[in-house]
Amino acid sequence: MTAEGRPNLLVVMADQLGAHVIDRDEGWVDTPHLDRLRRSGAEFTRTAVTFPLCVPSRASLLTGRMPHELGVGGNRHGAADAEPGARPDSMGHLLTAAGYACAYAGKWHAISPSAPPDAGFEVLHPFGDRGLADAAVAWLRGRTDAARPFLLFASFDDPHSVCEYARRQPMPYGDVDPGAGRDAPPLPANFEPAPFEPEAVRFEKHAAQQTYGTAEYTPEEWRLYRAAYRRLVERADAQLGRILDALDDAGLTDTTLVVFTSDHGDGDAAHRWNQKTALFEECVRVPLIVSGPGVVAGPRTSPVSAGLDVLPTLLEAAGVPVPAALHGRALPFADPADAGAADVDPIDGSGHPPSGRIVGVETRFERADPPLTRGRAVYRGRYKYTVYSWGRHREQLHDVVADPGERRNLAVESTFDAVREQMRASLLQWCIDTDDQEFLKLVPLPAAAEPGTQERIFAVPY
Repeated sequence: MTAEGRPNLLVVMADQLGAHVIDRDEGWVDTPHLDRLRRSGAEFTRTAVTFPLCVPSRASLLTGRMPHELGVGGNRHGAADAEPGARPDSMGHLLTAAGYACAYAGKWHAISPSAPPDAGFEVLHPFGDRGLADAAVAWLRGRTDAARPFLLFASFDDPHSVCEYARRQPMPYGDVDPGAGRDAPPLPANFEPAPFEPEAVRFEKHAAQQTYGTAEYTPEEWRLYRAAYRRLVERADAQLGRILDALDDAGLTDTTLVVFTSDHGDGDAAHRWNQKTALFEECVRVPLIVSGPGVVAGPRTSPVSAGLDVLPTLLEAAGVPVPAALHGRALPFADPADAGAADVDPIDGSGHPPSGRIVGVETRFERADPPLTRGRAVYRGRYKYTVYSWGRHREQLHDVVADPGERRNLAVESTFDAVREQMRASLLQWCIDTDDQEFLKLVPLPAAAEPGTQERIFAVPY
């Protein structure tokens, strides 16, 4: 701890880094600095973002609120009336008011590309990875004699550059060589779209081919894509290493709570998908590692939310009251016990009832012509329940512990009707609790919904 008994805080974010890429058994990427961080850290292996897209996800992380609560439904400028990350109750302002020296370096994108001057942070470096680590390292070196604890937020754009790779465009921080096709990672086990896949997601990818760039990819090209993605992850890992080394050199490691995460993942050829926005696990599940004073190292396997839980975690560590309106909670990094019962019992047809905390995710595909496809997902225990706004098989139910590739849609199997009903109730409750008026009319109502629920939801029919 610092002289006044509170930890320094360091948040490092990589853009578009799916947790599956750095899972311990992945084997196709070399990330020594992430590995060193999680050896000493609490790794939350079932972390979901609030929205698998840059601006809404980052706005959530900075405020601890769902994107629809902030009026942010996509990446386009003007999605909200003002910068949500600069609200008076956002991360920079709350911790500055608590006596922390707050600095931000790199990609903001919540909504502006770079951090605005009124967000409660000293802006060390604008959007862009060139020079970002240098700026963060220089600032840390100047903190050795500082009396105040600090919050440093370092936000890297890599491996987001895989978007340019897919479109065969120049990459902003230098191209990477994916190597020979024979040396590339194999196709994932869930490469082909699953039976009973939602019609809406395939429609949206076709409608935005200029964004995705992979409609005509061969299997060999998909393998090279996966190799390029991993080279970009390694480049981001090297930048993380420079910042962790600077902490060590400044003698700050023992007094600094480090949080590493991402704003969303990447399809990475699963379901023949790349980029984000879809509610597939590869797009929604991100790394979340907490290391530093008071942390008990090891995995935590219950569902948590990066967008909702990081801010309460930092506030609680700093001794700042967590606003009562927030839906998140501080991560249990000091508690080795974990409600990990979801890790046992594979799918066996018994329909284990979901239990524990509800963690919600939302999405909306951006196109020029409305109506826009929307979607919601909730996690509870071992189950993930997903609903899109239209189309065949818009309702999805997966046991993501036994079936992380989401190959078997349990919503079409009568054996799991009881689980589907409970997850319908969980989604309904989540939408009510977060005042999600945009999606309430699209939720399949459980049979056990209170009398009059449908009438109340449709009091205004459209």
